[in-house]
Amino acid sequence: MKLLFVGERKSPTAKARGWSWEHGRLAAKQLFDALKPLEIDPADCRFANAFGRGHMTVIKQLVTEGYTVIGMGKKAQARLNAAGVPHRQMIHPAARGSIRLKARYAEHVKTVLG
Repeated sequence: MKLLFVGERKSPTAKARGWSWEHGRLAAKQLFDALKPLEIDPADCRFANAFGRGHMTVIKQLVTEGYTVIGMGKKAQARLNAAGVPHRQMIHPAARGSIRLKARYAEHVKTVLG
């Protein structure tokens, strides 16, 4: 399965340090850690932000290429819905509360990608 993970936008820390999803830092670390037990290599996945300049055009193109879109977080999901992009809904890896526990988040990711 070809996966495209869509977040909202870069965090101020990611911008300041020049990091993207592919770097595996910040929220991406939580996601990458959840993908490992599923034997999904993050290097084989694509990443975009729903509010990134030109990203929605890229997202729509990747859908036509057979990618399964995973909307991470309510704002990204709302943007994908507004653009008519079919997607699976996933809690954002930077979410707070009990879902922040690695085991709980990993189980959520497994359920979404199941």
